[in-house]
Order: sequence, then structure tokens, then C-alpha cells
Amino acid sequence: MKKHLITLIKITVTVVILVLIFRRFQIGLDDIVASFRQHPEWFAASFVMQLGAVFFSIARWNVLLKGQDLHVPFPHIVKTFLVGRFLGTFTPTGIGLEAYKAYDIARYTGRTEASVSVVLIEKMVATFFALSILVLVTLPFFIGTLDVKFLAVFGAFFAVLAVLALILLFSPGLFRRILALNLPGRAKLEKPLNRLVDAFTVYSRRRGSLVSAVLLGLVVYLFWFLTYYTNSLALGAGLSLADIFKVGPMTQIATMIPLSIAGIGLREGAFMGLLDSLGVVQNVDSVQRTAMMLSATMVYFVSISVNVVGAVIFLTRKTDYRRQVEEMRRARA
Repeated sequence: MKKHLITLIKITVTVVILVLIFRRFQIGLDDIVASFRQHPEWFAASFVMQLGAVFFSIARWNVLLKGQDLHVPFPHIVKTFLVGRFLGTFTPTGIGLEAYKAYDIARYTGRTEASVSVVLIEKMVATFFALSILVLVTLPFFIGTLDVKFLAVFGAFFAVLAVLALILLFSPGLFRRILALNLPGRAKLEKPLNRLVDAFTVYSRRRGSLVSAVLLGLVVYLFWFLTYYTNSLALGAGLSLADIFKVGPMTQIATMIPLSIAGIGLREGAFMGLLDSLGVVQNVDSVQRTAMMLSATMVYFVSISVNVVGAVIFLTRKTDYRRQVEEMRRARA
């Protein structure tokens, strides 16, 4: 009952946000139809951009797996990632992807802690470091257009996240001192946090893996933002690549808020609101405003089209994990 209630609330929030956006920017059904009559062939390019984001996400994960001495055949990693993406379609903030990746590699290798640690570290690299850096780089473009206090607080928050991620990634030993303090709830948290720090300590001795993962993470976001751009070309939105890169990082942050269905509504609201603050939405007709909003909306649907591949693999995949774990143990012996 609680689950259904939460789903109903999310659907309601999604609809309300979309209605408000449609009213705010005077978007009608005719405008939507007109936008899709522009250059739909560019959606093929959007699909390619999503494939690029997927490929470099897999490469980042593979680098971190090897950093933990989890040597898994690349074809298996690709299949696992695509199945995880498919399952992530139905879970808040895509958590199904991370959960399945950890579960599958744990079963494949027989090393649960290391498999979970890689997923946590990848999240740290992708969200708390790479995305924080991108947000901090683009915030100055909004000086004079957004409230200064909001920018200061927002910037300070992501600066702290980036610094903490940097310390945990490259100097995890410093967190031992924090764990040594007599903090509330220390007895319950000490053991799992020490294990997490241990996992990060492995990478502190293999900093090349972390640097590669960070760079690959930045490339992943590059392809995500290029998807917005190619959608813009498909729909005739007239957005420049610079406009996309300015608003892309904070739009990405908005989609991570688990208030709507798959970030729909939040994505469009953040995207249009940020473009409006930069003056991009002003002095354009309703068809172009609609195309701008749909440039964000279609990112989700292009992503879903890639997930169809994961659905096929999920339905047809047969993996004998026990045999594979035994073979790996024999190889290590």
C-alpha cells in the first residue's frame, strides 16, 4: 500500500510539474506536433550519443573492477551493465543499475564486499566528484541571473562534496582519524565505514585507476549533454552547444531528486528554468520553446530505447555462476 501511495504521489508531482511548465512557456499540442516535424533523423545521432555514454560508463566500471583485482571478461561486463540499465528503468534514481551490477559481479567472482565497494566508489567518482566539478565550472555563468545567496550555498555544497570525494578517493587514510572520534552511533557505523575506507585504500595505491575513472566519468557526461544537443537539432530548438553545456550539469542534478517518475518534469523544469535565466528562451516563438523543452524530454526516451537491448539480454541470459566462481578459484590457485 505504501509503495502504491508513493508511486501515485510521484505520478501526481510529474503531471503537476509538466502542466506548470506548459502554462509557463505557453506550450500547446500543435507546437509539439510541429517540433517533431523538423529533422527527426537527428534522433539517430542522439541514439549514438547514448551508446557513447553507455560505452564509457562500462569502461569506467571496468577500470574500477580491475583496481579491486576483479577480473571479469568484458563481454560479461557489457551484458551485466545493459541488464542493469534495463532494471534501473523501474527503480528510483536508477538504483536498480547499481544494485544489479554489485549482485552480478558478487555472484560471478564470489567477492561480495569488493563488488559492492566498486559500485560505491564508482558513484563517488561519477556523482560526488566529476559532476560536482562540472557544476562548479558552470555556476559562474548564472551570476547576475540567479540569486547570489543561492549560488553561494549551492556552490559551497558541491565544493565540499568534491573535496570530501577527493580525500576519500586519493587519501582515504584521513578518514581513519574521523572514525577514531567518539561520535554518536560510532559502534554501529565503525565496522562498515572501515571496510569502505579499506576499499578506497586499495585505489590510493593505484591512483592511475582513479584518474582514469574520473576522466571517463567526464566523458560520460559529455555524451549525455551531446544527447540534449542532437535532440535540439532534431526538433529545431536552435540551442547552441554552449547553452547545453551551461545548463546540463544542474539539469542532471535535478533528475536525481526522487520526486517524479524517472525525473520527468524535474528534468524539463530545470532545463527550461536555467535556459530562461540565461535569456535563451526569451524572444522565441512557442514552437521553438516547445522544441527546447522536448530536447530534455527526449533524453529519457532515447535512453529507454537503449535499454531495450538490456531487456532482450535479461530475458535470454543464462549464466552458471557456480561453475564460473569455481573456475576462477582454480585459476587463482
